[in-house]
Amino acid sequence: MPLSVPSFSDLRAQALANLAARVPGADTTLARATLPVVGNVVGAVAWAAYRALGWVSKQFFVASAEAPYLDRRLGEVGLPRIQATTAAGNVVFSGAQGTPIPLATLVATADGSQSYATTAAATVGSGGTISVPVVAQAAGSAGNQVSGAVLNVVTAIAGVQATATVDTSGIVNGTDPETDAAYRVRGLARLGQPPQGGAASDFLAWAKASGVPTRAWVLPLNRGPGTVDVAFVIDSRANNIPLSADVTAVQDAVNAAKPAIADCVVFAPAADALAITVHGLVGTAGITQSALQAAVIAQLDALVATVPIGGPSSGSTAIVGDGVSAPLPPGALFPVQTPGTLFLSQIEAAIDAADGVVSFDLTAPSADVVFATGHIPAAPTITFT
Repeated sequence: MPLSVPSFSDLRAQALANLAARVPGADTTLARATLPVVGNVVGAVAWAAYRALGWVSKQFFVASAEAPYLDRRLGEVGLPRIQATTAAGNVVFSGAQGTPIPLATLVATADGSQSYATTAAATVGSGGTISVPVVAQAAGSAGNQVSGAVLNVVTAIAGVQATATVDTSGIVNGTDPETDAAYRVRGLARLGQPPQGGAASDFLAWAKASGVPTRAWVLPLNRGPGTVDVAFVIDSRANNIPLSADVTAVQDAVNAAKPAIADCVVFAPAADALAITVHGLVGTAGITQSALQAAVIAQLDALVATVPIGGPSSGSTAIVGDGVSAPLPPGALFPVQTPGTLFLSQIEAAIDAADGVVSFDLTAPSADVVFATGHIPAAPTITFT
């Protein structure tokens, strides 16, 4: 039976009725009498107690618990919250040959919001440059930098240029702490799918526990018997395709947890170009065409971000991971979400859901888009005609 929280008025009335029943001759209706005041106080205390009990009852369940009780509940099953990680990579310094770059030399972004320290001493080489490993001074995804980003040398070094450039591999693997929402989803998955010693759901959990992927998929038997492959993306980046360092981090995490005989390869999916053409877009009165188009673009971007990776057997349930539906009972009338397929009906529904859209024609694509095994759609190129 669910907890029913009486209103303050009901609790006050109950308190006054109890006082009237237990104090002979008492009149609890007098405005300036003591007993009505006592009834108000008792009712208020009882109301606060009921609310506290309602809050406490939510902390018993992963689906409703708040931090830190969510952490405590999932800690009981050995599933800690993923903490923030620090970005690292290499930075190229330029200057006169033979000039030393001391250990712990600081470089920073132009606005000073992110700084990095060298983790090894180095000397400028014969080509006038040297690539030096650095680590971010603060944990989190804000510390990631793309290849070619320019950083300022905080303390000038004689013979070395005032700026340095992020190396070709970028500064990567900085992640934010796991949010309550993401932690809750992972916790419910852990409770609903307990470890099975190497099932597809186990590989998914091991990959996500590394803290790198935001979406991931497991492809059992992808390269034949005894194999299981894992693909993932990082949606927090402008380009969600992982870099080699990201793949290595997830591979190491899976290797540390998987059965010794399991042959598992972690890989970054390939992004296929996706062109969408919308003709004759008409909106409600008062909305500008630019605002209407922006709303449509937002809806389509959100849709594409939910498409599962293409799998080895289209329409099957071979793939396990984000956005892949569970199998339906035999004889079910409605199809499951096919991994790696973007349906025309989904595109049309997304456009129609944009605020202010009245009518449109979808001229491209002209058929459902199916992505090959290991492929996902890239951010769509959207054209309005």
